[in-house]
Amino acid sequence: MSDLTSERLSEIRSLAPTSDSIDCWAAVQDLLRDREQLLKANGKAAEELATWTGALR
Repeated sequence: MSDLTSERLSEIRSLAPTSDSIDCWAAVQDLLRDREQLLKANGKAAEELATWTGALR
């Protein structure tokens, strides 16, 4: 599912407003990529559940 490692997530959480803007931009890109992957996985899981329960035929 999520490609962000716990180490990378800790790095992102430790960024402060005074951090290097390049590091902050890279963090934003990582988070957006991870969010997109999670949204796709959630959509797929919802489809599978709907098919399994008979709500989607």
